[in-house]
Formats: sequence, C-alpha cells, structure tokens
Amino acid sequence: MTNRAAPEPPLHDSPLHDPPLVAAVVVNWNGLADTRSSVRSLLAQLHPRTEIHVVDNGSANGEADALDAEFGERIRLWRSATNLGFAAGNNLALRAILADGLARYVALLNNDAIAEPDWLRRLVAAAEAEPTLGACASHMVFRSDPRITENTGTVVLRTGEAIPRDRGRPAAASTAPATVLGVCGGAALYRVEALRDAGLFRDEFFLNFEDVDLSLRLAALGWQQRFVPGAVVRHGLSQSIGRVRDDAFRVRSIRNLTFAYLANMPWQVVLLGLPWLFVSHVVAPLAALLVGQWSFARVLVRGRCRAFRDLGAILAVRRSLRPRRRGSWTHIWWRQGSFVGMYARFLRDVVVLRRRRAME
Repeated sequence: MTNRAAPEPPLHDSPLHDPPLVAAVVVNWNGLADTRSSVRSLLAQLHPRTEIHVVDNGSANGEADALDAEFGERIRLWRSATNLGFAAGNNLALRAILADGLARYVALLNNDAIAEPDWLRRLVAAAEAEPTLGACASHMVFRSDPRITENTGTVVLRTGEAIPRDRGRPAAASTAPATVLGVCGGAALYRVEALRDAGLFRDEFFLNFEDVDLSLRLAALGWQQRFVPGAVVRHGLSQSIGRVRDDAFRVRSIRNLTFAYLANMPWQVVLLGLPWLFVSHVVAPLAALLVGQWSFARVLVRGRCRAFRDLGAILAVRRSLRPRRRGSWTHIWWRQGSFVGMYARFLRDVVVLRRRRAME
C-alpha cells in the first residue's frame, strides 16, 4: 500500500525566519575517506544553523586525530576508546545534544553517505510545517548509480520483518511525500522533542534495526513519520556493515528485529498478525531447510531464540509504553506491508538463481 501525505511544503531562497538549530551526527569506524566526504557534505548544507558532531568509534591508525586536524572547530569530535556500534555510537553524541537543549532537530547521516546541499533545508521545512512529525525519511539513492533508489524509509511487514522502502525503483518515481512507519537512521531527521518522549537507540542493539525499534516506539507514542522526496542523499550502502556481516551479525539482526516488533507493536496488531508471524517464525525456517538453506534456517532459529530469551525485557518495554500509547493501532496496522514480494524475491534470487546469500 502506498500512503501519500500532503504536498511537500514549498522552499524559498531566503532563509527561514529564526531558523532552528540542527545537530548533525556522523559515526566513523575505520572509514576515514568516507567520513571526510560525509562531513564535507554537511559543511556545505544550505540550512543556516547546523552544528556537526562526529563520533569516532575506536578507529585505528589515528583516524580521530586526522579528522580533528582537518575539520578543527568546525565539528565537535567525540572519541570512544572502543567500537560502540551504530546505536551506542550515535547515542554518545545524542545524549549530549539533548542535555544541551539548544537544537530543535537531530540529523543522522551514515559516514558512507553524501547529502545534497539542500538536504537539511528540505527536511527541516517538512518538520516545521507539521508539529506532530517526529521523524523524516530521506530519499537515499545509490552512490554508484543515483538514478536508482536505495530507500525512501522502511516498510515493516505483517510478518514482523522490515525492508527498505522502494529499493531498486527508479529515483524519478519517488517524487511524492508519504507517511511511513519507519525511517532509515542512515539519513534521517528527528525532532528533539520526539526523542525526549521516545528515548534514543537501544545501546544493546549495537548495529542493525535500532532505527526500526525507534520508529516503532515513535509510532506507538503517536508521532508521525514522513518521507521527504527532495531530501536526497547518495549512499555507499553498508561500507562498515560489509566488514562485519557474518552469521553472528545475522543472528543479532533477527534478534533485534523480533525484539523491536514484539516490544513496540500494539497488542491488537500482534494478535491480528499471528497468522503472518507464524509464517515468519515457523514456516520460513522449515521452508529454508527444505530448499537446502541450512545456514539461513539456523540463523533464523537462533535469532528468534535469542529474542525470546529476552522476553522479560520485551514485556518490560510493553509495560512502560502502555500508559503513554497515543498512536492509533489501526493506523499502524494499515501501514504494514505485505511479505509476499519479499518472500518471492528470496525464492527467485537465493534459492532458484543463487544470485546472493540470504540476508545480503
């Protein structure tokens, strides 16, 4: 289902009256060349009030010193002695930004992403036009081929899985604003007030689907999320993740996604979705075994088991959300996507054509 929003607010060449401060965060982990390009694109933003935070996640070879030497006082550099992952790495800067209380918005940008000069200006214009907007999704295109969309947010499926919205479609086809259930944390704008309400990323998620978890919390608390088509970012896609994509990463991904869905979704949505959840939790691993995808079946089972071992934490999250839920469960239910297309592509690409491995 495509959900269209009101037309995108017009942009003006003159600056906004009393433009809000945006704190932009980039996390670096042994990716100096990419991070330099990402920070330079932030320095070139047309939005007049932007402060840039760079978190170095325990990189080797003096990368933090190199960033400090190149950008100096134009950025605020945060140094971690170890690799905290995407979730806790961003949180290191986000906690300080929220404590400072000066920024109205926080923008996250992957270090392998390059933002067009009007990226922030367009995101802020959309958010300023709608006070209930908690997060804005960018139009992320492939850096290797900007004519193709990498994502326009995240689609949460009725089976509890999440996939990039519009991936592989021509970029020219994604021109309309749309209400979404999830934004990709690789290039997103969050309202600080919404983050104070919903909280930050879960540190223990480390890497992958921490943005889905936050998006579902925002939805539970009644915050709207919107795709802003003109806010374009060229994404290298998984430059850091590609170095750690192994079965342990895949198991953690399944665990994180299962936790996020069960912890945040309204009980009505979970109850109505039980037939589809049975497909993903039981039928999918059995089917993977039948077609010879033993490694994938093992990852699915181990990831689900890890999530269910954390059932106490899942229930604690649900109890904490219960008195604060403001989001309509019917709105959330209808914003979910169908799993049929994803499963069909899996059968075609992974099982029949052997073009790629599962979860790649």
